[in-house]
Formats: sequence, structure tokens, C-alpha cells
Amino acid sequence: MKKKNRPIQQAANSDIRTSDITPTISTVQPFKRTPKKHRARVYMLSSGIEGWTENDILRYCRLSSGRNYASELERTLDITLERTDEKNPDGIGAHLRYRFACRNDVIKTIQYVNHMAAINYHKGLSTQEIADILNLYPDASSAA
Repeated sequence: MKKKNRPIQQAANSDIRTSDITPTISTVQPFKRTPKKHRARVYMLSSGIEGWTENDILRYCRLSSGRNYASELERTLDITLERTDEKNPDGIGAHLRYRFACRNDVIKTIQYVNHMAAINYHKGLSTQEIADILNLYPDASSAA
């Protein structure tokens, strides 16, 4: 049997996205969707002194290979993250728990996150978010 064209489906499948505003060369590009790496980095920063595991990146950011995001951050910023072996709750296997070694590494990461956000035209960390993140990492002098 030959299928007939169904006007309702054709209208639903057509993708006509137009705007009343025509862009000009001088206009600023709108913010793009937040990239995966940005979400992972912000989560890492927001984890505080407790740190994060590879499973946390999977669970809260919906990203696999949590270890790769940490390793890339180390290579790019020339920092070293602390790693501890942590058993899985089911007792089978283990994952690494990562954490920032010092507050200076956190500041470097914040600057890098905002730098990449500016380059890629997506929303970076606000002043309030930066203050909240830095409150999670006490100074070396006040921690003693």
C-alpha cells in the first residue's frame, strides 16, 4: 500500500526558525549552550575540600570519563590534583577521589574557566559564584 502524504506530519517535521531581528556584523553573538568541559570544571570547583570522584562526574554532570577531565585540567594549568583511592559502595572495585591541592590551583582554574567561557561565547562564573567557590577552600593561613 502506498503511503499518502500527511500534511500534519510535514508541518510538524519542518524546521522553520526565523527571527524578526536580522543579525549584523557588529552585534555580539548570543551565549551558546554550556559545553561539557565547562560543566565538569564547575562541578570540580564546587566540590570543595572533599573533592570529587569519577562517579560523581558521571552522576551529577551526566558525563563519562571523569578521570579525563581532571587529567586535562592538570596538563593545561600545570597543577597537581591530590588523588586518593576510594572503594565503591558495593565493595567491587575502586575509583579515585580528586581534590585541589591548594587555593592557588582553585584560583587558576576559575580564571581558566572564565577565559574559556569568553573565548567560546558561553556564560562564565559570576562574581558571586566565584566568591561562593573560594569560600569552600580556606586559606592556608586560616586553615592552620
